[in-house]
Amino acid sequence: MINQEIENLIESQPKQKNMLIDFLFDSPYFVRSKEYGSFIEKYKEEIIFNNKESNKFIYVVFGFITFIFGLRAIEDVFSRYIAFGLLLFLILFTWYNKTRKLEEIKISEEGIEIHKTKYYWDQIYDYGFTIVPRNKTSDYYLEIFTSNGVKLSFGLYNYINPERIIETMNFFRNRYNSNLNN
Repeated sequence: MINQEIENLIESQPKQKNMLIDFLFDSPYFVRSKEYGSFIEKYKEEIIFNNKESNKFIYVVFGFITFIFGLRAIEDVFSRYIAFGLLLFLILFTWYNKTRKLEEIKISEEGIEIHKTKYYWDQIYDYGFTIVPRNKTSDYYLEIFTSNGVKLSFGLYNYINPERIIETMNFFRNRYNSNLNN
Protein backbone atom coordinates (compact mmCIF):
# COMPACT_ATOMS: atom_id res chain seq x y z
CA MET A 1 0.00 0.00 0.00
CA ILE A 2 1.55 3.26 -1.12
CA ASN A 3 1.32 6.20 1.26
CA GLN A 4 1.74 9.34 -0.84
CA GLU A 5 2.75 11.51 2.11
CA ILE A 6 5.64 9.20 3.01
CA GLU A 7 6.57 8.80 -0.65
CA ASN A 8 6.83 12.59 -0.91
CA LEU A 9 9.08 12.60 2.18
CA ILE A 10 11.32 9.95 0.63
CA GLU A 11 11.43 11.73 -2.73
CA SER A 12 12.43 14.98 -1.02
CA GLN A 13 15.65 13.36 0.21
CA PRO A 14 18.79 14.58 -1.60
CA LYS A 15 19.68 12.47 -4.65
CA GLN A 16 23.06 11.67 -6.11
CA LYS A 17 23.79 14.19 -8.84
CA ASN A 18 27.23 13.40 -10.14
CA MET A 19 29.71 11.13 -8.39
CA LEU A 20 32.60 13.54 -8.98
CA ILE A 21 30.67 16.57 -7.75
CA ASP A 22 29.32 14.67 -4.72
CA PHE A 23 32.84 13.44 -3.92
CA LEU A 24 34.50 16.86 -4.26
CA PHE A 25 31.91 18.80 -2.29
CA ASP A 26 30.88 16.10 0.22
CA SER A 27 27.26 16.39 -0.90
CA PRO A 28 25.11 13.90 1.02
CA TYR A 29 22.62 11.86 -0.96
CA PHE A 30 19.95 9.25 -0.22
CA VAL A 31 19.86 5.75 -1.74
CA ARG A 32 16.62 3.84 -1.31
CA SER A 33 16.57 0.19 -0.21
CA LYS A 34 15.37 -1.08 -3.60
CA GLU A 35 18.73 0.00 -5.09
CA TYR A 36 20.39 -2.82 -3.13
CA GLY A 37 20.09 -6.56 -3.48
CA SER A 38 18.45 -9.03 -1.15
CA PHE A 39 21.17 -11.43 -0.08
CA ILE A 40 22.64 -13.12 3.00
CA GLU A 41 25.59 -15.49 3.08
CA LYS A 42 24.29 -17.90 5.70
CA TYR A 43 20.73 -18.02 6.97
CA LYS A 44 20.15 -17.59 10.69
CA GLU A 45 16.94 -16.63 12.46
CA GLU A 46 18.62 -13.42 13.60
CA ILE A 47 21.66 -11.76 12.05
CA ILE A 48 23.64 -9.34 14.18
CA PHE A 49 25.92 -6.58 12.93
CA ASN A 50 28.21 -4.78 15.36
CA ASN A 51 30.72 -1.97 15.20
CA LYS A 52 33.75 -3.77 16.68
CA GLU A 53 34.97 -5.52 13.54
CA SER A 54 36.36 -2.46 11.80
CA ASN A 55 39.45 -2.21 14.01
CA LYS A 56 41.11 -5.47 12.93
CA PHE A 57 42.92 -3.64 10.14
CA ILE A 58 44.40 -1.17 12.64
CA TYR A 59 45.63 -4.03 14.82
CA VAL A 60 47.37 -5.67 11.86
CA VAL A 61 49.01 -2.44 10.66
CA PHE A 62 50.26 -1.29 14.06
CA GLY A 63 51.28 -4.84 14.98
CA PHE A 64 53.37 -5.10 11.82
CA ILE A 65 54.98 -1.68 12.32
CA THR A 66 55.75 -2.54 15.96
CA PHE A 67 57.31 -5.82 14.82
CA ILE A 68 59.53 -4.03 12.28
CA PHE A 69 60.72 -1.48 14.84
CA GLY A 70 61.16 -4.32 17.34
CA LEU A 71 63.57 -6.01 14.93
CA ARG A 72 65.44 -2.76 14.43
CA ALA A 73 65.51 -2.18 18.22
CA ILE A 74 68.15 -4.88 18.62
CA GLU A 75 70.80 -2.51 17.25
CA ASP A 76 69.21 0.94 17.48
CA VAL A 77 68.26 2.61 20.78
CA PHE A 78 65.92 5.13 19.12
CA SER A 79 63.97 2.27 17.50
CA ARG A 80 63.46 0.74 20.97
CA TYR A 81 61.66 3.89 22.10
CA ILE A 82 59.51 3.88 18.98
CA ALA A 83 58.76 0.15 19.37
CA PHE A 84 57.80 0.60 23.04
CA GLY A 85 55.66 3.62 22.15
CA LEU A 86 53.86 1.70 19.41
CA LEU A 87 53.40 -1.28 21.73
CA LEU A 88 51.95 1.01 24.40
CA PHE A 89 49.63 2.57 21.82
CA LEU A 90 48.51 -0.89 20.69
CA ILE A 91 47.78 -1.93 24.28
CA LEU A 92 45.82 1.27 24.99
CA PHE A 93 43.90 0.96 21.73
CA THR A 94 43.02 -2.66 22.55
CA TRP A 95 41.87 -1.63 26.04
CA TYR A 96 39.77 1.18 24.59
CA ASN A 97 38.07 -1.17 22.12
CA LYS A 98 37.31 -3.70 24.86
CA THR A 99 35.70 -1.06 27.07
CA ARG A 100 33.87 1.08 24.50
CA LYS A 101 30.16 0.74 23.97
CA LEU A 102 29.21 -2.00 21.55
CA GLU A 103 26.49 -1.03 19.10
CA GLU A 104 24.45 -3.77 17.50
CA ILE A 105 21.87 -4.01 14.78
CA LYS A 106 19.79 -7.18 14.97
CA ILE A 107 17.76 -8.16 11.93
CA SER A 108 15.22 -10.98 11.93
CA GLU A 109 11.90 -11.97 10.38
CA GLU A 110 10.14 -9.90 13.03
CA GLY A 111 11.97 -6.69 12.24
CA ILE A 112 15.09 -4.76 13.11
CA GLU A 113 16.45 -3.84 16.54
CA ILE A 114 18.67 -0.77 16.92
CA HIS A 115 19.75 0.72 20.26
CA LYS A 116 17.53 -1.78 22.15
CA THR A 117 14.43 -0.55 20.27
CA LYS A 118 12.58 -3.01 18.04
CA TYR A 119 11.01 -1.83 14.78
CA TYR A 120 8.68 -4.45 13.32
CA TRP A 121 8.34 -4.88 9.57
CA ASP A 122 4.69 -3.79 9.65
CA GLN A 123 5.82 -0.50 11.26
CA ILE A 124 8.52 0.16 8.64
CA TYR A 125 7.39 1.73 5.37
CA ASP A 126 10.81 1.91 3.68
CA TYR A 127 14.47 2.50 4.43
CA GLY A 128 17.78 3.36 2.83
CA PHE A 129 21.07 5.14 3.33
CA THR A 130 22.04 8.76 3.43
CA ILE A 131 25.64 8.67 2.27
CA VAL A 132 28.01 11.53 3.03
CA PRO A 133 31.12 11.18 0.83
CA ARG A 134 34.43 12.01 2.48
CA ASN A 135 37.97 12.22 1.14
CA LYS A 136 38.80 8.51 1.53
CA THR A 137 35.61 6.96 2.93
CA SER A 138 31.96 7.80 3.30
CA ASP A 139 29.72 8.13 6.33
CA TYR A 140 26.56 6.06 6.18
CA TYR A 141 23.31 6.84 7.98
CA LEU A 142 20.54 4.27 8.03
CA GLU A 143 17.26 6.08 7.39
CA ILE A 144 14.05 4.30 8.36
CA PHE A 145 10.68 5.72 7.34
CA THR A 146 7.92 4.39 9.58
CA SER A 147 4.33 3.80 8.52
CA ASN A 148 3.16 6.74 10.60
CA GLY A 149 5.43 9.17 8.65
CA VAL A 150 8.37 9.45 11.07
CA LYS A 151 11.90 9.43 9.70
CA LEU A 152 14.50 7.78 11.97
CA SER A 153 18.23 8.19 11.36
CA PHE A 154 21.06 6.05 12.75
CA GLY A 155 24.77 6.65 12.17
CA LEU A 156 26.66 3.55 11.08
CA TYR A 157 30.10 4.57 12.29
CA ASN A 158 32.71 1.79 12.44
CA TYR A 159 30.52 -0.76 10.65
CA ILE A 160 32.64 -2.61 8.09
CA ASN A 161 30.14 -3.15 5.28
CA PRO A 162 26.96 -1.08 5.68
CA GLU A 163 25.58 -2.31 2.35
CA ARG A 164 25.28 -5.81 3.85
CA ILE A 165 22.94 -4.37 6.49
CA ILE A 166 20.50 -3.16 3.81
CA GLU A 167 20.84 -6.41 1.82
CA THR A 168 20.05 -8.40 4.96
CA MET A 169 17.12 -6.11 5.77
CA ASN A 170 15.80 -6.60 2.22
CA PHE A 171 16.13 -10.39 2.56
CA PHE A 172 14.18 -10.56 5.81
CA ARG A 173 11.62 -7.98 4.68
CA ASN A 174 10.99 -10.05 1.53
CA ARG A 175 10.56 -13.17 3.70
CA TYR A 176 8.15 -11.28 5.94
CA ASN A 177 6.12 -10.07 2.95
CA SER A 178 6.03 -13.54 1.37
CA ASN A 179 4.82 -15.05 4.66
CA LEU A 180 2.01 -12.45 4.73
CA ASN A 181 0.93 -13.42 1.22
CA ASN A 182 0.73 -17.13 2.10
